[in-house]
Order: sequence, then C-alpha cells, then structure tokens
Amino acid sequence: MSLVIVETTTDRPITAEMLGDTRVLDCLEARNAKWRYSLLSADRQRMICTFDAPDAESVRDSYRKAGAGFDRTWTAEIRTPEAGEPQWNETALKVFEATYPQLTEDEWNETNRDLLAWYAEHGVEWVRSYVSIDRTRVISELNAPDAEVIREAYREFGLAGDRVWCAAVLKP
Repeated sequence: MSLVIVETTTDRPITAEMLGDTRVLDCLEARNAKWRYSLLSADRQRMICTFDAPDAESVRDSYRKAGAGFDRTWTAEIRTPEAGEPQWNETALKVFEATYPQLTEDEWNETNRDLLAWYAEHGVEWVRSYVSIDRTRVISELNAPDAEVIREAYREFGLAGDRVWCAAVLKP
C-alpha cells in the first residue's frame, strides 16, 4: 500500500453536505483504498485528504468516477519526530505547505533539525510531515499558537512556503 495525498481547493466553502457525500469513499473501497483522515481549513476552502491505497492513480480514478474535484494527488512518505508522534491540538493545529526544488535526504534532515530547534524555542510542536516521493512537495502538521510564528520560522531560515492555514481534523 502507498500513502496518497489529495489536495483540494474550492471557490466556495466545503459544506457538511459535500463532506457527507460517500461516492468517493465507495469508489475508494472498491479499489482497496482506505481513508485515513482529512484536514479542512478554517475557511472550508482547502482540504488535504490522506489515504492508504494501492497507488495514487486508484485514488485519482475514484475522485473522477465520483465527480469530485481535486487539485493534486501524489504519493508520500510520512516523517514523524524521533520521540514519537505528538497528538493534534485541534485548537492550535496549523498546516504548512511548500513546493521546493528536489531535496536530498541530508538537506531534509539538516533543515528539519534546525527548524525543530527553532520551533521548540517558539512554542511550535511538529506533529508530522508528508514528503512527496520526489521530495519536491511537503505538507507539515504543526501545533502552533498562530500561523505567523510558522511564517516567521521560514523567513528566518530563508525558506519559501506556499501557504499556512488553521486546520480541523476530519476522521472516518
């Protein structure tokens, strides 16, 4: 099984009715894929869904057959703190997204080590990150007092980011 990420952005807020539509999940089940959880932005216009699936194409196919839109689907590796995964603090959960030139394993480890030290000094707790197989896309889940402290970290380290947003967790 692969870990597959689906990114969706909408012009209008995602409604409870849209979230309750099981067509995608039914199609996923038929392809031996399983929904892990999703992250929904506070404005309800951005959602990141995680799946265990045979491959990314199975998930893309499920979304298309169900008539559900998405921006990007990709296979990821999960990265977690060495001391174990902290729990989400749903009142403080933030999502950081970035697209980079391909990172080497050493570059990832060095950057992550420096960021984690900075985070610890500023009240930010790293929960986990999803890194694309080609190491060009990163989505990180962080418990942080606000989004600005995360932006500040990336400015300080000279790293670009696509967006930072407050998230709610949706579970099966």
